[in-house]
Amino acid sequence: MGSITSAGVGSGLPLEDLIKASLDAKKAQFEKQVVTREANLNTSLSGVGKLKSAIDTFNTSLQKLAKPTDFAGRKVTISQDTTNPVLSMTATDTASQGKYDIQVDQLAKGTKLTSQAGTFSSPKDVIATADGKLTFTDGDKSFEVDVKAGDTLEQLRKRINAKSDSNFGVSANIITSNGQSQLVLESSVTGSSGNLQISASTPELQKFDTSSPSSSFDRENGVDAKVTIDGVEVTNSSNTFDNVIQDLKFTVLRVSDKESDGVTAKKTRVTVEDNIDKAKENINNFVKAYNDLQTTMDDLGKRPVIVGGNRTGDPGELAGDPTLFAIRNTLFKELSSETGSGAIKSLFDIGIKMDKDGKLSVDSTKLDDKLKSDFNGVSALFSGSDGLAKRIDPQMKEYTKSAGLLAQRQDGINTQLKDIAQKRTDFNAYMVTYEEGLRKKYASLDVMIAKMNSSSNALAGMLM
Repeated sequence: MGSITSAGVGSGLPLEDLIKASLDAKKAQFEKQVVTREANLNTSLSGVGKLKSAIDTFNTSLQKLAKPTDFAGRKVTISQDTTNPVLSMTATDTASQGKYDIQVDQLAKGTKLTSQAGTFSSPKDVIATADGKLTFTDGDKSFEVDVKAGDTLEQLRKRINAKSDSNFGVSANIITSNGQSQLVLESSVTGSSGNLQISASTPELQKFDTSSPSSSFDRENGVDAKVTIDGVEVTNSSNTFDNVIQDLKFTVLRVSDKESDGVTAKKTRVTVEDNIDKAKENINNFVKAYNDLQTTMDDLGKRPVIVGGNRTGDPGELAGDPTLFAIRNTLFKELSSETGSGAIKSLFDIGIKMDKDGKLSVDSTKLDDKLKSDFNGVSALFSGSDGLAKRIDPQMKEYTKSAGLLAQRQDGINTQLKDIAQKRTDFNAYMVTYEEGLRKKYASLDVMIAKMNSSSNALAGMLM
């Protein structure tokens, strides 16, 4: 008799169905034990992740309030024609407040070389019949330009401009008038110490060599930028002045206009002050982040409603979790506490209220008034040594830091999920062995019944 490849083939009994039923029952028993547990753990893990993200966002808003320089920074206002500005300026957050009168007397320029009239008649003039090289140097910076046989003045201009970069370059232009063309070169190295020089590799190119007696160039030396700040003259090799006024950086764009007398230079008034708009933005962002955190915790902690003995709605992912209560309690305690000894001691004093649901709202008019009338007091409320940001931030970071409370929760949940995954792997291995045992048992039964059926059929045949 051949081997039985499917249970019940020999006997005709539904042994495959019996095996499947036994396997399904075993699997159902196992899944009943772990599926709900696994789902609950994944739900909690998702909830902890959402809570951590919301706290991180809230912490970011706090950090912008924790330092006076971050709280508002500095705002620079320049009284000038914005369509034709004299200068531009930026301030670091630590710049001192003040007003400055600035006049621009002279812009910094680099060395300017202009070929003498009559040297060239056209941009198409051929400047070389053999290959050569021009080396441009200004101070410790230099670059080379290859000159090819047959190159024209126009091609040289393009080669020079193509070599210019952020390190050092030379602007090359051609001015053509009255049948003559002049090559004008200006170094990007500005200031009176600039000294553009050109050296040529071949006799044919000597007219470009500034050290050669046959040089065709007239020279205008570079000059420093010159400004007057509150009556004090200041010079600089470039048009950007950095820290001439502490923590301020400004770039002069053009020479100042003259007053009506045609002699006196007009002064440009620059005002550096607290950036009230930035402070207000940071406060509003803090309120929004706080309310978003509260909404997230409301969603995570909501419980199903029981109506007529029936539960409606799904619970939040962290329903009943004491962590939510602890965070709410910490925030409520800190936000409702007074700080400092000045006129502004609480959020209420600057127009921020808390409703019955724990959400904050801002009275913009009152906040504007306090920022204008007592900016330092508002700043101290948040960024003072015992200000709100300084008190709340470290407490919230205990939840979100790499080894913090929420990270520990996540690690614990992930460990349990790994245990379940291992149990499932072990169970699947067990089920393979279990199925093999069932098949061996039913195979023996199948063979035995098949033999009995065969004997019965043989006996019946003999009796006929």
